[in-house]
Amino acid sequence: MSYTLAAAATATGLSKTTILKAIKNGTIIGTKDELGEWHVEPADLHLLDPNGADSDAALPEGTDVEALGAQIEALLRQAGDRLRRQLDEVRRGHDDVQDEPEFALADEHEQLR
Repeated sequence: MSYTLAAAATATGLSKTTILKAIKNGTIIGTKDELGEWHVEPADLHLLDPNGADSDAALPEGTDVEALGAQIEALLRQAGDRLRRQLDEVRRGHDDVQDEPEFALADEHEQLR
């Protein structure tokens, strides 16, 4: 589970600016989500924090980690199902495109007779 810059700052006691600088200079790896928010993996945070911050420190008190894990698994299953459906649609469309030249050639051949 990745941390936002704010959560990473809370977990390490460092500022968001310090963490962002570490991303930009390549000390740690950060990724941007579709909303443009930076995310950092907990393992990378340990590279910045010499005190070895507790990886659960950024989670709000009372967070049900198991429930979050179940939600993540369900979302991954849904995403996988959606990708499989899209792939099937693309494959069906590709089959249609492959069939078109054969029909076109057959029609042209008939016209030449």
